[in-house]
Amino acid sequence: MIVAGVELGGTKVLCGVGTGPDDLEEVERIPTGDPDETLAAVAAFLAGRDVAAVGVGTFGPVELRRDHPRYGTLLETPKPGWRGVDLLGPLQAVTEAPIALATDVEAAALGEGRWGAGRGARRLLYATVGTGIGAGMLSGGVFVRGPGHPEMGHIPVARLPGDDFEGVCPAHGDCLEGLASGPALAARFGRPAEELGGEHREEARRLVAGYLAMGMAAWTYTAVPDRI
Repeated sequence: MIVAGVELGGTKVLCGVGTGPDDLEEVERIPTGDPDETLAAVAAFLAGRDVAAVGVGTFGPVELRRDHPRYGTLLETPKPGWRGVDLLGPLQAVTEAPIALATDVEAAALGEGRWGAGRGARRLLYATVGTGIGAGMLSGGVFVRGPGHPEMGHIPVARLPGDDFEGVCPAHGDCLEGLASGPALAARFGRPAEELGGEHREEARRLVAGYLAMGMAAWTYTAVPDRI
């Protein structure tokens, strides 16, 4: 069965077509910019393709309740310009294939559970560290959600010794994401993490490792996954 996949990230969008991770073709990278232009580019990628289904994984928060009038709409996202954006409308306009929607980390958890490092785990938690920090969880192959999806990157963490950085999260300041995400490191050191060298690189590693360890400990205590 040929399907299309769309990963909508805070920095880039990846679109692909295939039957699985070993059969991906026509992968296209689209910068995440203005929502109208970005979604128009994704719609152009999907238009005219004969696929059985489309899977979309997106940054959030996003309304995932199918019976909700705002299903598929981004909520109070920190991504500038994207609050209230309807993600599905532009895509539904160009394809008759059913569209499944999940958060980006839920989609990654599903992929790892089916094909990757999460195979065989009854309760699997997948975490991502990049523009944001987040985690998605599967239990028995089903997403773990409540009225909304988990926001595990926004948990409070204790300060590492000597760290007085105020944090970059617009909602919480010094939550896990606010202290250890890519933008947090860029704000700390004045340049992207991948450009750091020497002592700054080692300091960045210490900070990220320390804060992620606290986050994973909290996730383990509360969610009790078989595997992260």
